[in-house]
Order: sequence, then C-alpha cells, then structure tokens
Amino acid sequence: MSDKNQRSVAPAPPRPTQPAGRPAPPVPPPPAAPPKPASAPAPRPRSTIPSLLIPPPAPVPSEPAAPPKANRQPSIADTFERLLVAEDIDASFATLEATIDPTDFGSPEPAAVAATDLAEVSALFAQLAANHVRPVRDFVLDLRWSDATADWLAICRPALQSLRRAAEKLDLRDVCRALEQVSAALDNALLSGNTSVAGTHREAILARYDELAQIMPEAFALDLDRTQRESIILRSLLLQVPGVKKITLDKMYAAGLSTLEAMLVATPADIATTIGIPDALAGQIIERFRAYRDQVKATVPDAERTHERERLESLVGVLRQQNEAYERASQSWTREADENRKTLRKARAQTMLDIQVELARLGEVDRVANLEKLPFEAKVAALEAFLEEARSTLTLPQS
Repeated sequence: MSDKNQRSVAPAPPRPTQPAGRPAPPVPPPPAAPPKPASAPAPRPRSTIPSLLIPPPAPVPSEPAAPPKANRQPSIADTFERLLVAEDIDASFATLEATIDPTDFGSPEPAAVAATDLAEVSALFAQLAANHVRPVRDFVLDLRWSDATADWLAICRPALQSLRRAAEKLDLRDVCRALEQVSAALDNALLSGNTSVAGTHREAILARYDELAQIMPEAFALDLDRTQRESIILRSLLLQVPGVKKITLDKMYAAGLSTLEAMLVATPADIATTIGIPDALAGQIIERFRAYRDQVKATVPDAERTHERERLESLVGVLRQQNEAYERASQSWTREADENRKTLRKARAQTMLDIQVELARLGEVDRVANLEKLPFEAKVAALEAFLEEARSTLTLPQS
C-alpha cells in the first residue's frame, strides 16, 4: 500500500480533565423567564342545563345600615307635613297649638330654630291658614262688595284666634301682630251692637285685613279670588234681566260698571245716561242687584256655608225637573209643545244662572267654567255628583 493510501485521520485532541481531588464548579442556573401578563379568566363553558335549574349566586353580604340616631327630633316642618295630608285640615289646625312645642325641636326658644326650617314652616303655615280661614275670606269678600251681616263676626273670631296662637308658637311675629289687629277690628264691630258691619267698622276691618294680606299673601290675598267670583256673579245677575244682551254687558264694562260695589251704589239714571239704555231697563238692572244684596244680608252665615249649599241643592232639583220637562216637550211637534219648549228653555237658563251665582259665592269658579261646556243633562249629573260629595263631608239635607 502506498504512503498516499496509508494516510490516516488525525486523532481528536483530548478533552480536558478535572484534576483529581478538585470539585467541579457549579453550573449557573438558566435565566428566569419574564412573568406572564395577567390574562382575563377563561370564559365559563356554556351550560346545557336550563337556567331555571341553576341556583343563583349567593348574595354578597353588605354592611349593616347605621342605626338611626336615638336623639333625632322631628322637625317643625315634619309636623306641618303630617297636618297638611290630614283629611280634616280644620281639625288639624285646631290641634296645632297642642302638637307644636318649640322646645321639642332641640331649642328652648322658637327663634333658635334654623332659618331654613322656619322658611319652610312659614310656607306650610300659609297653606294651612288658607284653608283654616275660609270663613274669614268669605266674610271679607262680602264686605268688599257691600255691608255684611254682623253674624259673620262670631264665626271669624275663633278662626283668627287659633291662627294667631299657632303663629305665636312658631315665632311668626309679623303675622301675629297683623292677626291681632284684624281681631281687634272685629271686636270693635261686635261691641257696637249693630246688625250689619258698615261705615267706619267696615273700613277698619278691610284696612287691617289688607295689611295681613301684604305680610302673607299666599294665605290671605283676595284679589284673584275676588275677581273670579265677582266676574261670574256680575255677569249672571245681568243676564237674568230681560233685555240685557252681550252688547249691553260690553257697554257697562267699558263704562267702568264692572264690579258689584259699583253696581250697588249706582242709580238707574247713572246707568241709563252712561251706557245709553232705556230708563226702564236700567231700573230693572238696579233692582236685580239690590235684590241680590238683600239676599246676601238675609243669609245667616256659618263656617260651612250651609245655607248657600242648601239653596244650591234646591236649585239643582229645580233644574232637573225643568230639563226633564223640556225633554218631554221635545218629543212632540205641536204648536203648544213648541211654546212650552221656549218657556222651559228660558226658565232652565235662568235657574242655571242662579246656580252659577251660588257656586261663585262658594268659591267654585273652576266648576262654573267646566259646567258651561256640558249639555244640560250632563250639567245636572255633574251638579248632583258635587252635592253628593259635599254630603259625605258636610251635613246637608237629603233631597
């Protein structure tokens, strides 16, 4: 074999060996892997069990509510709120002096009650007062139109006195002072012994009441109430006079004859000259207003206006009879039936005007407006429903 063929592969260099007796160096650990970012939990697998069979998760316990403070005192406004929602406002107000004691609200003096609470109380007091002094408002309205019967004085004094005592407990000093002055004016009229409130006594009561209305108008102001009532009464009385048409009303209003007071002091000559109508018609107008004044004076008042409600009950009964007779006459087409229908139509309209006057005197001005939109059969039904509702709260005679 030739040297070329005998060439061999060089052996690999020997691996280094650890000297005997020396330990092997520690092997460094592999580098730690970076932490994995937090991932959203895996979605729960959709269950094939009906949802109604899966029990709901256990409720998470919540912290118990803090117990109410043992020494919390009800506010004066809370007491008023309870009185406002009571069914009998007058009875609630009559017990106000017994239920409100300023020392019950954490302060020995009324003036120490928080100003915000007193502001709220004043507003609530006004709401209660507006209902409680209804007789006083009705009396003053009658007094503005003309002299009023002295029977009103004994009715109004108790309402004013209980109102003043309640205002005194709440430290409403201006209201107290004004109420005292109104009461004093009523006392002076009562001591005079006159059967009607007129002259200087009338002027004094009206002046003192105006001062009271300026202090708390939301309870005692009468301008809007007076205007609404007076407008209905004036128009109804005028339309009851034969020969008075809409053009007559327009002329009277334009001439300033637009209040009951003006009509009660006017003479037939004044009206005839001012608006240019015949003397006979002017005399009939004045006669109708004087008859109304006499009717008002002859009515013995009470806190619930019982006599006005009884008169209204009687008028509604008459209206039903007239309407039923009119409907029967409408079934016939004879000349006599036609004349009967005309007579009943006029009588029915006159009765409705009388009803409007009584409703206005009771302050039911919205009811008057609603009734005007109804046919007569519906008017009768609505009026009877109103009277039935009144019987549930008042003592009215059964028809």
